[in-house]
Formats: sequence, C-alpha cells, structure tokens
Amino acid sequence: MKVENTVIFLHNLFGGPIAKDDHRLTPLQMCIYTTTVIGTSVAFFTLCLFDLHRMLYSRDLVLSVIDLLMLLGIATTVLAIQSSTVIKHLTKSRVSIFQCLDDIDAHLYTLNVGGEPTHNLSRNWLVAAVGAIVISLAYLLAIALRINQANTMIFAFKAYGMFVIFLMHGMFLVLCYQIWQRIRCMVVHLGKMIASFKRQNNRSNNSDKGNVSLRFCRDLQTLAIVQWQCFRACNRLNDECGLSNVSIFGMFFYVLTAKSFQLFYICSIEFKRHGFTFTHLLEPTVLIIAVFLYFFTSAYLGEMVLRETQLVINNLHKFESMHTTSQHKINQSELVEQLGNQIVHQPVCFNVINFFQIDLKFFHLVMASVATYLIILLQFDFQN
Repeated sequence: MKVENTVIFLHNLFGGPIAKDDHRLTPLQMCIYTTTVIGTSVAFFTLCLFDLHRMLYSRDLVLSVIDLLMLLGIATTVLAIQSSTVIKHLTKSRVSIFQCLDDIDAHLYTLNVGGEPTHNLSRNWLVAAVGAIVISLAYLLAIALRINQANTMIFAFKAYGMFVIFLMHGMFLVLCYQIWQRIRCMVVHLGKMIASFKRQNNRSNNSDKGNVSLRFCRDLQTLAIVQWQCFRACNRLNDECGLSNVSIFGMFFYVLTAKSFQLFYICSIEFKRHGFTFTHLLEPTVLIIAVFLYFFTSAYLGEMVLRETQLVINNLHKFESMHTTSQHKINQSELVEQLGNQIVHQPVCFNVINFFQIDLKFFHLVMASVATYLIILLQFDFQN
C-alpha cells in the first residue's frame, strides 16, 4: 500500500487530489489545491507562449506547425485532467473507485478467493509510476541536443505535461486491470462450481446433494452481487476518467498521425533541404512507441474484460445444462437465469463518456483512421 500511496501522492501533486476514502480532504481543500495546480500549469504554459515566436518558424513551417499543435494538445490534455478533478469534487461524487474495489473483494472473500485480485497490486502501481517517469526521461534525452535558450521552457512544459498524462493514464490502466482480475475470479469460481457439480451428480447420498445445492445457491447469489459491484466499479471509473480520457485518446490519435508523418517528412524532404539530422528523429520515435504501447494496452484490457464476461455467460449456460428437475436444481436454474440477465443488461465495459467503447475494435478503427489521414498528408507536395 505504500507504493499505491506514493503514486497517488504524485498524481495529487501534479494532477489534483484523488478522493480516497481513508484520506479524504474536504471539498474546499480539494478545490483550492486543484485550482492552485491548474493556475501553475496555466502560468507555465503562458511562459512558453512568450518564447514561442522565437522558435516557431526558425527551421521549417511544417515542423513548426506540428510542434505547435503538439504543445496545444499537451496543454489541453493536462488542463482536462486537472479540471476533471475539480468537477468530480464539485458534483459531490459518490463512493470512490477504491471503495468499489474493496466492496468486491469483501464478497469475493466469502467465495474463498480473497486476496487473489490484489496479488501484485503494489507492482502494478509501481509500473504505472515508473512508466510515466521513464517516458518523460526518454523524451528529455531525445530532445537534449535540440535544447537551447529559445525552446527550454517549451520542452520543459512538454516533459511536465507528458508525465502528468502518462501517470494519469497509467493509473487508469491499473484500475482497469484490477476490475479485469475480479471478473476472472468469477470465471474461475464458476469453473470450480461446474467441477463440483459433476462430482455431486456421481454421489448417491441425497442429503449431501442437498447441502451442496444450498451452497451452490449461496455462491450464485454472491456472484450476482460481485457482478453488480464490478458493473458499479466500471461505471465509476468511466465517469471519473471520462473527460481526461477524451483528451488523452485525442492526443494519442494526433501523435500517431502527426509524428508518423513527421518521421517521413524528416527522412525525405528535410533530408534534401538540410541533410540528415538524427536528433530530429528521436522525439517522434519515442512518442510514437510510448503512445502505441499505452493505447494498445488500454484496448487489450477492454477487450479482455468483454471476453471474460462472455466466459462467465458460457459457464452459466454450461452450469444450467447440467440441471435435473429436482427442487434444488430448479432454484439454481432460476438464479443462473437471473445472473445471466443481469450480465446482459448491466455489461461491464470501459468507455469514454459513452462516446466509444475501449476494445480492440476501437483500436482497429483508430489505426485505420491514422493510416487514412497519413496517406492524405503524404499526397501533399510539401516541397512546393
């Protein structure tokens, strides 16, 4: 838990306070602190604008426009992350995502799977923080040879913004992973119930069958509560990270499109004009790799949640197909049907303010859009 508190402290320091039930600040303190953080970011960005005129058209118009839009995208995303924190507390948010996960674990504990979802939780939080730090340092190293008096403030703001963005998105990925692990526990426990049900049918003692059937009914009721808690936790995560994710995924789309074109532009047109400059290739390469990894990871986690939910439904159908006509089996069949209807009407999925669902289909759509716009850009005759 010390690692988790450290990561949350880093986010509180740069992105605004996160409501954690055991360390909850008053709404006034949260608003004052987050407003101060926003004011600091705005002042930082304003200082960058004073140096912008000295570097904007210093080398090439196309590269200058790409850098300018990148700067504006980072500033917008950082402001969205910090503003969403203020909005979250002004709207008097209900129970936090952390409390939702604790409620799920409490019910999973009754199914003898307590502790499994939180396995390596500290390592996950550490990976999120280290990932943001590594990307920020890699970006600084990639532009180290290009830093001069005119662009020092701008590159410093970009590194600061990327740390805030990737730390926020890394925390989102950790929470997505935690929800996925809890749904996997449902799949595993249903598998155990199916195996126990097969062994029960081979027994001849009717009293033992009755006791086991009662335990199955209790487990199915608990699984229904766990599924509802997962649905609530997923909705809470979508609401809390919705505004920031809109800006983050928008910036991801721009980076994949513009920076890929920048690589082509530097390797072709710039090579003919000014000769090959290796230092100008490092920045877009680092950004493309980092954005692609984070974007694919979020799409993969969203897809795995959908697949695990489908496995729950498949196991429910398999469990129901084994029933006989006894009264205990009829009760179990009703509980199975209720749980299946609950999963269908309350699906667990990650989305961005219901604009789009985060899964591999969304990943394929974005990659196709990036390729389309990249082809359009490559068709322009920038030499003239």
